[in-house]
Amino acid sequence: MLETTRSYTIALIGNPNCGKTSLFNQLTGARQRTGNMAGVTVTSREGQREWKGVDFHFVDLPGIYSLANSRVEETVARDYLSDTPPDLILNVLDANNLARNFALTTQLMEQGLPVVIALNMLDELEKQGHAVDLDELSRGLIKPVIGSDGRSNAHIPALLDLLLENIPQQIDALLISYEPHLEEAIVSLESTGLERWQALRWLESAGEGVALQSDEQARISNQALKLLSSRHDESPAEMVAEGRYGYIHGLLHKSSSEHQDQSAADHWLDRITLNRWLGIPVFVMLLWLMFEATFTLGSYPADWIDTAVCWIGGQVGEWMPESLLKDLLVEGLIAGVGGVLIFLPNVVLLFFFIALLEQSGYMARAAFLMDNLMSKIGLHGKAFVPLVMGFGCNVPAIMSARTIEEPRARLITILINPFMSCSARLPVYVLLAGIFFAESAGTVLFAMYMLGILVAFSVAAILARTIPAQHDETFIMELPPWRFPSVRSMFLHVWDKAGDFLHKIGGVILVGSILIWLLQSFPRQGTPWLEQLGHFVAPVFSPMGFGWQETVALLSGFIAKEVIAASLVVVYHTDMSDMAGLQAAMGENLAPASGLALMVFTLLYMPCLATIATIRRETGSWRWAGTSIMMGLILAWFGSWLVYNIASIWM
Repeated sequence: MLETTRSYTIALIGNPNCGKTSLFNQLTGARQRTGNMAGVTVTSREGQREWKGVDFHFVDLPGIYSLANSRVEETVARDYLSDTPPDLILNVLDANNLARNFALTTQLMEQGLPVVIALNMLDELEKQGHAVDLDELSRGLIKPVIGSDGRSNAHIPALLDLLLENIPQQIDALLISYEPHLEEAIVSLESTGLERWQALRWLESAGEGVALQSDEQARISNQALKLLSSRHDESPAEMVAEGRYGYIHGLLHKSSSEHQDQSAADHWLDRITLNRWLGIPVFVMLLWLMFEATFTLGSYPADWIDTAVCWIGGQVGEWMPESLLKDLLVEGLIAGVGGVLIFLPNVVLLFFFIALLEQSGYMARAAFLMDNLMSKIGLHGKAFVPLVMGFGCNVPAIMSARTIEEPRARLITILINPFMSCSARLPVYVLLAGIFFAESAGTVLFAMYMLGILVAFSVAAILARTIPAQHDETFIMELPPWRFPSVRSMFLHVWDKAGDFLHKIGGVILVGSILIWLLQSFPRQGTPWLEQLGHFVAPVFSPMGFGWQETVALLSGFIAKEVIAASLVVVYHTDMSDMAGLQAAMGENLAPASGLALMVFTLLYMPCLATIATIRRETGSWRWAGTSIMMGLILAWFGSWLVYNIASIWM
């Protein structure tokens, strides 16, 4: 008889930016996005791990501060714990912020849930001269406690053993002694059939945290809440928090030493990056350096890849006899796919620098800095995280807007996100900037991204005045400590993004290159279909100086923006199969002002199909997806026309 494999579900829960997702990646071998800023995990993620004959099913829940609030991420976590209770909860805590992190731990323990506690980032704590006695902490909590490090896998075997030892776990709900009047209210609610933790949640959420089952239950509960409120100036939520923090401080007094002040280096960095006068210039300078380095450093490996693509094309051209298949391979596949592949180093560098800013802790400070500016356009600093994610890909960036509770702010963030220039547009910028502005290509790249930010903020300001707000949302920004980014985490992040780019090259760009070649090659006699289409639509773009070649490239970009670069390579085919041939051909056909206008049009016009589908899903309406399309097309046409006419005066 076959032995049945045991299987257990472990839910990871903790505050934002506690290192929870990094620990999840270590436990499962996954490569979920991590960053030294709040708001990285929006929905739950799942992974598997086999250990000593046991199958562990890990669920990474969104980072939350409380189980009693109604924010999207807190609702996701609370619903999961109630609807599909896990066998064990791994509560991940940031060892540098124990008092705040333990507030969630007390709620889990008061609910009587099976909990194992992992103190993350202990190495940073020790560098500050701070220490935690894990054994004393475990005795105080009557729960197992283990130290962990999101940068190293050395602790993972011990952690897995600890999880295995605590299934099943004897459950004893934590009982905290609260202020007498609050205790009276709790007892009144318990008399209606509510459990103690339900009574606490109902009180601290002002009657919204728990659904009452009868009119009598509602009457007694509301009466108790009214009596409690009449006796105290503090709200019930504040009274519950005071009781929990009193318990927490007593616990930490026994198990931890005093924190030292922030290091001198960290304090100096904060004084510069958070300064009201220096902060914005520093942010702009860092962005300029990022794009300058992306173009300059990326040009060297890009030249190597270009040489390899040309060599492969030449070898295939010499080896194969003249035929349609040869033309397809050389002029369609190798030229189209190779024409985009050469920009892989630029894409890798861009993601490397973005990950560096995120994991060092700088991006969270940039969000804090931008809060005042964004509040003037109907948003706040919390929208900064989805907007920065838009530099990578607009699809997950739009999905991350779920963390914004206020509906208007969430909708505006979704609608302006496509103006944040995603990595798919980068090959087009690098190509055109290298052709028309070789001496200042990095600055031109920087200008494109800054223009996208400017347009996004301007559109947000207009939308904020046309879409009514439902309620205000307080923005609480967590400033994580400055950190040296983990080499492993940086490598995995860049590796995954490079893999995504290569996957697109082998998918939509490959198909797009074949389609463009077919339309460019047939009919064999007369004007090709692609050229006919380009000439038909070209009058719409002629005010910007675009030819039929640029017209069909922009039309192909509706599928995915990378296809624009592939299309330009195919339609500008010359006897020279390398990028120098393309640069010479485009340089003869387009003026520099038209090249700049083409970059602006690529930046602003309608999102790709995947982004449109995501907007439809996140807003629940084709109306807003259509609004995004129309805004992009209108702004792109007028914006590129304006840039062309202004640039024509100077170029």
